[in-house]
Order: sequence, then C-alpha cells, then structure tokens
Amino acid sequence: MTAKEKMSWFTAFYQMWGGKAVGLGKNHRAKSVWMIAAVILSILGPLFQIMHSQNYSGALPPEAPMIKTTGTFIRYIGHAGLKEVPYIVFTTDSGITYRTEDIVAPGALSDLGDKKPPVKVYAEGFLLNNGAGSFYPLYLATLSGVPLASSDKLMAQLLIGRDPFYYKKMEFILLMVVISWAGAAYYACQLRSLGLEKNRRGGCD
Repeated sequence: MTAKEKMSWFTAFYQMWGGKAVGLGKNHRAKSVWMIAAVILSILGPLFQIMHSQNYSGALPPEAPMIKTTGTFIRYIGHAGLKEVPYIVFTTDSGITYRTEDIVAPGALSDLGDKKPPVKVYAEGFLLNNGAGSFYPLYLATLSGVPLASSDKLMAQLLIGRDPFYYKKMEFILLMVVISWAGAAYYACQLRSLGLEKNRRGGCD
C-alpha cells in the first residue's frame, strides 16, 4: 500500500462521524458511535460544568452584603414537571426566608436541612448571583457558638463551585472523553490500515 492510498486521520474520523465508515464492516455504524460520543462529550462536558458554575456566580463579601442571623434550615421537595427538585429554606427568627438550591448546598447545610425536628443555629452568609440566587453560608454555629463547619472549608467549596474547570470536578468527564477518543482512534486506525480503495468497498467484517 502506498502512502497515497492510505486514508488520512481526518477522513477516517469524518467518515465515522457521518456513519459512512463502511470499511469497518456490517457493524460500522455501531463502531462509529465511539467517534460521535467523543465529540459530544468533548463539547457538552465542559459546557455542563460552565452552566453549573453559574449557580455560584456573582459578587463575594465584602462586596456582597452579609446576612447574620439565627434561624432554622428545613429541606423541602419541589417539582419541575415529573422531576423532584430538593431545596432548603432558611427561616430566620424575624420570619425572613432564604432558599438554597440543593445543588449548591454544602454538606453541613444539607445535614441541617435534614434534622428532625429542625435545630436553631446561628448563620452568616450571603446570596449568590448578586442577590438573586441561593443563600450560601460562610459560617454555621450552634447558639452557644460551637462551629458546625469549618469556615475555610465552606469558602473552599464555594470557590471550587465557581471554577468550571477545577480538575477534581472534571475527572469523570475527562475519563469518559479519553476512553471515547481512544475507541474512536482505534477504529479510525483500522480504517486507515485498509486504504482508500478497500474502504470504499467495505473491506472489514
């Protein structure tokens, strides 16, 4: 086989993307799914992380006003269509309520939301998305002043949530992307080894 006859990587990937890699045999469409999955995961994975990080966006204290008060956290279950959407409501002693979406609630706040009966605590925090988002705690303590969570840890979780490309959040997505591209490259390599003429005839069973 001459170098001229050998299919380029681009052509191999392009044929797999279009479901036209007949050189891979009768199951060529199933094998081409690796290529489709690789492209979709490479695009949607980071996009999903960017969208998720928007839940934590907005000004931070001291620019964002702090809320310092006592009250109780209670978890509720809402619905978006048929999907259950859990959230936590912080009701202050003065009757003001603040909502925290479950997706952004740190572990300590989530635990408080599950307490039955609810436990009154002292909380300091602020509203995400420049006042239009969830209440996020930066300090949680009992009424006697015993911390219920590390303030440093709460802030660290907040900063991680704001960073769409924090490596630990991307580990699973990156693994899936690498596996998908490896599968796509494996079958693309098979296409290239067949050469252009054999691939046109469907030369791999």
